[in-house]
Amino acid sequence: MTRTVMEVAALVKAGEVSPSELVDEALARIEQHDGALNTFVAVDPDGARAQAAALERRLAAGEELGPLAGVPIGVKDLEDAAGFVTTCGDPARRERAAADRDSVHVARLRAAGAIVVGKTNTPAYGFQSETDNLLFGPSRNPWSHRRTCGGSSGGSGAAVSAGLVALCTGSDGGGSIRIPSATCGISGFKPTNGVIPNGDAEWPTWGPFSTRGPIARTFAEIAYALDVVAGQSAHDLMSFDLHGSFVDAVTQRSLDGVRIVWSPTLGIATPDPEIVRTCEQALNGLEQQGARIVETIDSVFDEPPVRAWIVRAAAGSLRTATADPAPWDGRFLPAAQFVARLGESLTVRNLLDAEQGAHRAGVELAAVFERGDVLVTPGMAAVAPRVGEPSPYGAGWASDYTLPFNLVRTPAAVVPCGTVDNEDGEPMPIALQFVMPRCADLRLMRVVAAAEQVLGGVAAPPGYTS
Repeated sequence: MTRTVMEVAALVKAGEVSPSELVDEALARIEQHDGALNTFVAVDPDGARAQAAALERRLAAGEELGPLAGVPIGVKDLEDAAGFVTTCGDPARRERAAADRDSVHVARLRAAGAIVVGKTNTPAYGFQSETDNLLFGPSRNPWSHRRTCGGSSGGSGAAVSAGLVALCTGSDGGGSIRIPSATCGISGFKPTNGVIPNGDAEWPTWGPFSTRGPIARTFAEIAYALDVVAGQSAHDLMSFDLHGSFVDAVTQRSLDGVRIVWSPTLGIATPDPEIVRTCEQALNGLEQQGARIVETIDSVFDEPPVRAWIVRAAAGSLRTATADPAPWDGRFLPAAQFVARLGESLTVRNLLDAEQGAHRAGVELAAVFERGDVLVTPGMAAVAPRVGEPSPYGAGWASDYTLPFNLVRTPAAVVPCGTVDNEDGEPMPIALQFVMPRCADLRLMRVVAAAEQVLGGVAAPPGYTS
């Protein structure tokens, strides 16, 4: 039985389980299952046991431990964790020195008592929505090992879904927390950009579109971790304080009077009709608990948000890709090269036009929120495709729904709402996506935590204990 993040910390503080026992349990689960999943790209048993022993000494001395005391975690291999090489999935970085400091995100988790056991897989620099790279290969979905777990936080999402660890870090520049969460059947939350500091030596590749965040199975656990990592930092000029508690928001969860604007396609996606039917059945369940669908809309944006997003993403990707002189063909899969290649022909005018496009999209979304409290869409257009194969629904099988809300920097979350069979007859998870205005993160958490409760929450993948 996989314990929640809160249960683990409570047991440690009560002396009912030791951090060393928890580390050994996590390492055993990784050893048992990760050969098939390939979610962890580096594991440090000795380092994790040393962290656990240090916590035990503090506990024996009567020190107050943090809210994540003894919780084993994985760190996405796009951010620094001291003692690990940050490869970013790029073979050219394989021989780099290990990081000598944590990112702000990881530092706050460690200060709260979390124990880093390893790094989780990601496509090179997060450039794809499928977790695969030329250094470590593909990560696989616990629901079907033939299928992708999404990306770019796919290693983290699959590890949490399979119960290898209860908590991992992620990041989201075009859907990279929400896509693997939806694809692997767990709840997922992308905060407003700036709620969690990026705080590394380098600015994020995709700049203001990208934000970090914890990945866990339920919103109660996500909220518990968010309260640890959220808040302004001098290391990130975009960071700010929300002045509220995500845990309190979960406690106050409610759908009473919530006005939903439903958009089955956003005017962009061409979803699987069965996914739309399943999502609409889930919406009916939310209405029975006090929510109200006030409008169904065909589209939100006058032009596809990807047109503006891709310009900024391409410029950042080109800068990142050319920071090392090694040839691209030996470092990036073709799909990962695509966005960076677009950056080679960009002009300053293109970048300024893209910023105007982001502003215009934000104004168009604001008009939706004048009519409703929350915009709801499917979490993805199709179930997870087979590893290394294109989806029959195109390259935007998931990002068509998620990417627009990186462009406009709003909070967004995915809530598991059922399964749809893939072409092999296997049930695969799907989700609803909920979006609210910038800085409405706590209100969004109240709504999605209530929706999670109504829709039954997460289910364990076949073959994995819940």
